Amino acid sequence: MESMFVPDPVISMSIKNLRHKDDDKFSKALARFVKEDPTFRSMFNPENKEIVISGMGELHLDIYAERIRREYGCEVELGEPTVNYRETLTEPVEFSVTYKRQSGGRGQFGEGFGEIEPLEDANGEVEFVNAVTGGMITNNFVKSVEKGVREACAEGALSGHKVSGIRFILRGGRVHNVDSSDWAFSRVGYYAIKEHFVNKATVLEPWMNVEISAPKDYSGEVIQSVNERGGKMQNLDIQQGICTVTASAPLQVMFGFSSHLRKMTSGMGTFTMEFKENKPVDHQTQETLINNYKESKAYKNLQASGVGI
Repeated sequence: MESMFVPDPVISMSIKNLRHKDDDKFSKALARFVKEDPTFRSMFNPENKEIVISGMGELHLDIYAERIRREYGCEVELGEPTVNYRETLTEPVEFSVTYKRQSGGRGQFGEGFGEIEPLEDANGEVEFVNAVTGGMITNNFVKSVEKGVREACAEGALSGHKVSGIRFILRGGRVHNVDSSDWAFSRVGYYAIKEHFVNKATVLEPWMNVEISAPKDYSGEVIQSVNERGGKMQNLDIQQGICTVTASAPLQVMFGFSSHLRKMTSGMGTFTMEFKENKPVDHQTQETLINNYKESKAYKNLQASGVGI
C-alpha cells in the first residue's frame, strides 16, 4: 500500500504551560496530539528553553492550545507565530572539498567532489547519491559524507532554515591511509553544503490557498485587503448575498488576518487557509532573513562551537 504523504508544518509557535503542577498533563496532551495528527509536531528548543509546536496554520495551533485547556485543564500561552521557511537550489553547482587538519600527531584528511542539483519538487527530501567509482572512497567514508550533508541541510546554510528538494551526488575523492577518518569525511559533506550550495541557493516561503466569505457589501474591502497583502486573486463568487473570494497568499502576510477580517466586516467575515506550495521569497525578504540569521544566537553559537573545524 502506498504511504500517505504528510506535508511539513508551515508555522511554529512557542507554547508555555503556566502552572508547573500541570506539567505531567501538559506533556501527555502534546504526546497524544502528536500521535493522532501527523501534521502536528512538538519539540523542545534548547536554545530558548521553550517548547515549540508546529502545524499547518495559526488556526490549527490555536485549536490544539484550546483543546489542551479544555480537555486537560492546563493554562497555556502561545507565543508569536513564525514561518517555517526552506532553502533550495536554483541551478546545479559543482563542489570540490578538501578537509585537512594537522596539529601534532595524527591529522585529519578527507576529499570529495561531485555536484548538487535541484529536484523538480523543491519541497522534496534531500537525496544522496553514491556515484563513486573505482573505490576512490570506501563505503564507510561515503556514509560519513552523507552524514555531514544531512547535518548541514538540517541546520540550513543560507538563512538557518532546513534545506529541501536537492540531490547530492558524490563522484569521487581521495583517502589518506593514516589521516582519513569518519569525522574528516563528514566535514567534506558538511562544507559542500555550507560553502558551495549557498552560491546558487534561494529561500522558499509557504503560500496558502485562502477562501474568504463575507456579505457582498464588503467584497471591495476584502479584495483590497488581499491585494494589499501581496495575494493573488483567483476567483470571486457572489451568491445569495454572500461573496466568496478565493486567492493565494504568503503565509507571513496572513498573520492576524482573522482579527482584521472580523473588524472589517463587522464580525461577519470568515476565512479558511490550507497549504498550497513553497515559492521563492523576494530579494528584500531573502536579504533580511540572511542578515537576521547572521545576527542570531544560533549562528553565533555555531561559529563559536567550531563544528566545521
